[in-house]
Amino acid sequence: MMKKFLKSAESGKKRKGQTQYIKYLKGGKITRNQAIQAKCYDCDCMGETGECDIETCALYPYSPYRGK
Repeated sequence: MMKKFLKSAESGKKRKGQTQYIKYLKGGKITRNQAIQAKCYDCDCMGETGECDIETCALYPYSPYRGK
């Protein structure tokens, strides 16, 4: 299953969090901030929209995709 996610991440749009998500999937260590970016990238369908409007998400205040 991880190979499926890795393939999707590697072919996803180049956005903030992609590198961190790929590193995590390959078993690398990432920081807390990198983990937040990686999760937001994953939640945004591999950076597909580049925007987050889920204000009820606990990570929303830290999301690199939230509106200004």
